[in-house]
Amino acid sequence: MIYGLSTRLQTNDFADVAGTRVLAADLENNFATAQSVGCILCALAYHAEGEEGVIFPASAGFAKDLVNRLIEEHHEFTRREMEIGRAARHALELSSPEERIAAGVRINQMANELFAAYITHLNREETELVPLLQANITDAEQGAMRGKIIGMFPPDRLMALLNWMLPAMNVNELSDLLGAVKKGAPPQFMKAVADLGTAKVDSARWNTVRQRVGI
Repeated sequence: MIYGLSTRLQTNDFADVAGTRVLAADLENNFATAQSVGCILCALAYHAEGEEGVIFPASAGFAKDLVNRLIEEHHEFTRREMEIGRAARHALELSSPEERIAAGVRINQMANELFAAYITHLNREETELVPLLQANITDAEQGAMRGKIIGMFPPDRLMALLNWMLPAMNVNELSDLLGAVKKGAPPQFMKAVADLGTAKVDSARWNTVRQRVGI
C-alpha cells in the first residue's frame, strides 16, 4: 500500500484538479469520512486498531516497554495521516496550477516522511515483537488473536484490506490465511475471499494456494 501510494503521489499532476480530487479521496484517514473505500491511509490506520485491540494487550506482560513505544508511534502516525489528508484538501482549494503543484511537492515530502517512519515501525514489530509473541504465546492462541482481529472489521473494510493484502502475500502466507478462513469462517465469506484472490492474485500463485488449501 505504501509503495503504491508513493508512486501515485510522485506521478500525480497536481495542476489537474479532477485527478488530484481522486487522489485526495484516498488520502483520507477515516472510513467514516473517506470518499473512497480504497482509502489507503484508512487501511494503515486499521493496522493500529487491530494491534492495540488484540495483540498489544496480550503482549503487555512480557513486552510492556516495547508495546508502549509502538503505541506512541501509532499515535504519531495518526497525527501525520490527518495532516496529509488536510494538506490534500487544501491543495484542491488553491486557485492556480502553480500553487497546487507546489502543494503537491510538500504532500510528497510529508508522505515520504510518514512512510519512512512507518516502514521502520513495521520492521521493529517483525524483528522485536513477533519473536516475543512466538516465545510466549502458542500457535493456537495466535490463531485466535488473528480471528479476533478479522472479526473486528465490518465486511466492506475487511474486503478493502484483503484487496491489498492478498496480491502482496506469498504462497505460504496465502495458504495459511486461506486455510484459517476455510476452517473458521462462514462459507459465503470464504467464497468472497476466494473470488477476490482469483481476481487479484496472479494465476500461478493462486492455483498453488487453491491446491494446498483445497478450494
